[in-house]
Amino acid sequence: MTCDPSARLLGTTPGLDEQHYAHDGLITKHAVRAVVLAALRPLPGQLLWDLGTGAGSVAVEWCRTDPSCRAVGVEQKPERAERARLNARNLTLPGQVEVRLADSQEALAGLPAPDAVFIGGGVDEPLVGDIIDALPENGRLVATAVTLEAELILGGCHLHHGGELSRISVENADRIGPLHGWQPARTITVWSWTKTSRSLPADSQ
Repeated sequence: MTCDPSARLLGTTPGLDEQHYAHDGLITKHAVRAVVLAALRPLPGQLLWDLGTGAGSVAVEWCRTDPSCRAVGVEQKPERAERARLNARNLTLPGQVEVRLADSQEALAGLPAPDAVFIGGGVDEPLVGDIIDALPENGRLVATAVTLEAELILGGCHLHHGGELSRISVENADRIGPLHGWQPARTITVWSWTKTSRSLPADSQ
């Protein structure tokens, strides 16, 4: 399944622990990643755009669901793009994941047609509009936000386009001196949308 024989033991279910990735701390956490992949619904032979790919974890786990799945990650920071390539080499088959160093908006015109799109960073309304135009019937779009500014954009997308808007809060057990307690992670807002004739405004059909 992968270039790294030990990665075969990790299975194909989304939500690999962060320890299996090279990253700088900015990575879609495994509990959120499992929810994101469930909403993206990877199918054999399909292609994902992972925009603002960071460590490439969503692209990697999309491809791990089936050997025929492919993904293109777009990242504008060179050091993160290189980490995404490293993670792809370690955790997927050769050629499954391509990482492009570019701004997401500027890269769209040169990307192969997607079946699904994930926006992990840099979401804005023009980008969402271009993605909706690029997606085919039954194409899926999932975007996450951790900041208030990005959350406002996703709220507007939900009001205008519909879909599902959710917040995910995760707490992990941690030490409090000699005892233990719950340490909350940052709350993540997730917007997921599927392109159908009924999901589009009447004037766009």
